[in-house]
Amino acid sequence: MLDFILELERTLKIWPDGVKWSLVQIAEQTRTRVPATVECLTEVLSKNPDVHDPLSYNEVHKAFLVLRERHKSQLEALNEREKRAVQGAIDAYEQVMDRVRLMEMAKNRRSAYRTLNYTYGNYLNLLPSEIKSRICDDCLRIGIKEGINFQELSQWLQRGIQHLMESPSRDSVEDALDFLDAYGDYFLTEANGKGEKFLTNLLLRLKPAAMEFDLSPKLNEVAGDFKLTEVMDVFV
Repeated sequence: MLDFILELERTLKIWPDGVKWSLVQIAEQTRTRVPATVECLTEVLSKNPDVHDPLSYNEVHKAFLVLRERHKSQLEALNEREKRAVQGAIDAYEQVMDRVRLMEMAKNRRSAYRTLNYTYGNYLNLLPSEIKSRICDDCLRIGIKEGINFQELSQWLQRGIQHLMESPSRDSVEDALDFLDAYGDYFLTEANGKGEKFLTNLLLRLKPAAMEFDLSPKLNEVAGDFKLTEVMDVFV
């Protein structure tokens, strides 16, 4: 029930204006089985709809408020447990970084890289996006020095941009472009044009957000820094 309430809250935030969804569609949006969705909602809806009957945002929102109030104490307890888990992950990350800095000082970059890699995977679902992007940055910086292969390093660049863009804003788009700019030259050294194609694809993914926040000139500047002259027309 608690998972459904949280998923329903997320779904209500993205519910399109003027659109009605059936219980089947709500189940899809909340990633919940249809029988469970029916059981959770029908007891708090003002009517008893068929699974394919359209329901408005207002109807479902009212049902959500009732469910949230009924399970308030359990939701608060869950929220507190999640906060403690997140803080535990942050504390673990800070301890790891103390060790990583010592490894780097000792020129043991391979162990530093592996430690960060493990920490990222182990706490992926708990760490804030800011810290996850910082890990990606460190993995790129250390990995380039250590000669980690192109495929692996390209994943860190993609992940770093993805985490920076989890909450799109003008600042996050600028940070993503700066992040790309900081490491782009390394990827351009890859033979057979693989690096050039990789950077072009990343810039194309960032283009809609750059346009939305009036940052097309900065995106064009980054593309120009990489001397992607044969593909510059796609950024115009």
